[in-house]
Amino acid sequence: MQIRLAAVFGVLLIVVGAALWLFARDAEFFWFRGGPLGVVLGLVGVIDVVSARRTDTSGR
Repeated sequence: MQIRLAAVFGVLLIVVGAALWLFARDAEFFWFRGGPLGVVLGLVGVIDVVSARRTDTSGR
Protein backbone atom coordinates (compact mmCIF):
# COMPACT_ATOMS: atom_id res chain seq x y z
CA MET A 1 0.00 0.00 0.00
CA GLN A 2 2.84 2.37 0.81
CA ILE A 3 4.33 1.85 -2.65
CA ARG A 4 1.07 2.81 -4.33
CA LEU A 5 0.83 5.91 -2.19
CA ALA A 6 4.33 6.95 -3.23
CA ALA A 7 3.46 6.38 -6.89
CA VAL A 8 0.23 8.39 -6.57
CA PHE A 9 2.13 11.21 -4.88
CA GLY A 10 4.69 11.14 -7.70
CA VAL A 11 1.98 11.33 -10.35
CA LEU A 12 0.37 14.20 -8.44
CA LEU A 13 3.70 16.05 -8.44
CA ILE A 14 4.01 15.51 -12.20
CA VAL A 15 0.50 16.87 -12.82
CA VAL A 16 1.00 19.92 -10.60
CA GLY A 17 4.41 20.58 -12.14
CA ALA A 18 3.00 20.36 -15.66
CA ALA A 19 0.14 22.71 -14.74
CA LEU A 20 2.56 25.24 -13.27
CA TRP A 21 4.85 25.00 -16.27
CA LEU A 22 2.02 25.33 -18.79
CA PHE A 23 -0.30 27.86 -17.16
CA ALA A 24 1.67 29.81 -14.57
CA ARG A 25 5.12 30.37 -16.04
CA ASP A 26 5.32 34.00 -14.99
CA ALA A 27 3.43 33.69 -11.70
CA GLU A 28 5.47 34.12 -8.56
CA PHE A 29 5.10 31.89 -5.50
CA PHE A 30 7.11 33.51 -2.74
CA TRP A 31 10.49 33.78 -4.49
CA PHE A 32 9.88 31.01 -7.06
CA ARG A 33 8.60 31.45 -10.60
CA GLY A 34 5.97 29.02 -11.85
CA GLY A 35 7.86 27.69 -14.87
CA PRO A 36 11.08 26.53 -13.20
CA LEU A 37 9.17 25.37 -10.12
CA GLY A 38 6.93 23.27 -12.37
CA VAL A 39 9.94 21.66 -14.04
CA VAL A 40 11.51 20.81 -10.69
CA LEU A 41 8.26 19.38 -9.33
CA GLY A 42 7.83 17.30 -12.48
CA LEU A 43 11.35 15.89 -12.21
CA VAL A 44 10.89 15.05 -8.55
CA GLY A 45 7.62 13.33 -9.44
CA VAL A 46 9.27 11.26 -12.16
CA ILE A 47 12.04 10.21 -9.77
CA ASP A 48 9.44 9.29 -7.16
CA VAL A 49 7.40 7.17 -9.59
CA VAL A 50 10.50 5.39 -10.92
CA SER A 51 11.78 4.64 -7.42
CA ALA A 52 8.35 3.36 -6.34
CA ARG A 53 8.19 1.17 -9.41
CA ARG A 54 11.68 -0.24 -8.78
CA THR A 55 10.76 -1.02 -5.18
CA ASP A 56 7.56 -2.71 -6.37
CA THR A 57 9.29 -4.97 -8.93
CA SER A 58 12.28 -5.87 -6.73
CA GLY A 59 10.03 -6.86 -3.81
CA ARG A 60 8.25 -9.63 -5.74
